[in-house]
Amino acid sequence: MGLKGPEPVARIRAREGVAEVAEIVQQEAEIAEQPLRSRSRLTIKEEEWKQRRTH
Repeated sequence: MGLKGPEPVARIRAREGVAEVAEIVQQEAEIAEQPLRSRSRLTIKEEEWKQRRTH
């Protein structure tokens, strides 16, 4: 029932660490995308405004 020593514990901790790092990397990528999305939305709104203004 118990663990057979430090190896299983080390493996579990390593897996948890990898999962945590992957989650952090994903969050950082999402944060990095936010300004790009905002700029593209602004560009779309700007184009819509220009089109309405010229019609």
